[in-house]
Amino acid sequence: MKIQQLQMLNALSETGTLQGAADTLHRTQSAVSMALKKLEDEAGFPLFDREGYRLKLTAYGEQFLRQAREVLRQQQRLQSLTQQLREGAEPMLRIAYDHTCAPSSLFAAMRTVQARYPTTDLLLNGESQLRALRAVREGDADIALTPWLPVFRQHGDFETKLVRPFELLVVLAPALVREFGMPKQRRDLLDIPMLMPQNQDIGINLDQMIRMPGQQRIRANDSIAQRELLVAGMGWGIVPADIVGDELSRGDLVLIEIPDFINQVHLEIHIVRSAERIAGPAAQLIWNYFS
Repeated sequence: MKIQQLQMLNALSETGTLQGAADTLHRTQSAVSMALKKLEDEAGFPLFDREGYRLKLTAYGEQFLRQAREVLRQQQRLQSLTQQLREGAEPMLRIAYDHTCAPSSLFAAMRTVQARYPTTDLLLNGESQLRALRAVREGDADIALTPWLPVFRQHGDFETKLVRPFELLVVLAPALVREFGMPKQRRDLLDIPMLMPQNQDIGINLDQMIRMPGQQRIRANDSIAQRELLVAGMGWGIVPADIVGDELSRGDLVLIEIPDFINQVHLEIHIVRSAERIAGPAAQLIWNYFS
């Protein structure tokens, strides 16, 4: 029984087809088929139900897959640990943050890395629509600062720490208040276009959360563009407090307070890392900063 066979089994489960597994692992379909047949022979019981058009895991196969995935996670962590022991502190620490979260939350922790590991370069990347979380999952970032919901765990094997609450505000430009009056109830917003990000990469859909029927939507590709449209008086929107604090202070935007409008939305800002990889010394230093 080899790691490559377990990787093929996992890829088949995720893609649903032999060809999909082959494409994922950059192997031929025949090589995947032969390896899985050998794995089944070595196991000594049926892993697959071959009666349908597609291969499906048997009940025994499902149990076997769960343990195989744990072996793959441990193998990835061992590889990561080996690299850290061999190389020492990371030459580069990749930090991603969602544009809806002020990156200043990370600056003090980053300064500790600069002081202790002066040869480690810090790469800070801003992402939109929760792509920072995907970057961690896919190994393109070591740590991310991102909005967090427990449901996000279904999209990857993550470890997280709470940084602070994630506050959503309902705002619009003063020009719209002069034109339509200050909204006091949900129905007062129906005549004003709603500005919102396009559907998030994983998990959040404000359209479903607030359920405002029959209203024009203007969808921006990220929260920064949404903020600029709000300031321009193109409509009202629900935005993270982190990205409109200055605009509210200057009077470029006005806060709308409607009782129980978005009280059902409970989000937090977390730092997130992969549970499948061993953190290097610099990444661990930032992780430990948030206790």
